[in-house]
Amino acid sequence: MSPDEFRAEAAACLGQDKPAGDMVDCVSRYFPDADVFRENDDLFIKGGGRFLIVRRAGPDLFRVSLSVAAPSTNLVDYGGGRETTLNELIDQIATLGD
Repeated sequence: MSPDEFRAEAAACLGQDKPAGDMVDCVSRYFPDADVFRENDDLFIKGGGRFLIVRRAGPDLFRVSLSVAAPSTNLVDYGGGRETTLNELIDQIATLGD
C-alpha cells in the first residue's frame, strides 16, 4: 500500500463523525505496532513508551494529549491538550513509536 493509499484509507476510517473511542479497531488495523484501547469515548494509543490520548472535538477536529507517564484524560477533560486536524492526528499516530 502506498503512503497516499494508506492516508486515504486511514482518513476515511478516522474521519467518521464518531467518538474517538469508536476508532479502536480502525487505528489497530492501520497502526498494528501501537497498543490501542478505549476509555469511555476517548482513544488511547501507546507507542514507543508514550501515550496519545485522543478526544473528538468536531468532524475534523480532535483534542490530543501526549503523555510519557500513566495515561490520563485529566488534560483533555479540562480543555487542555492540543487541537489537531484529522491529517495531523494521522501523522502523530504514525510517528508515535519513533
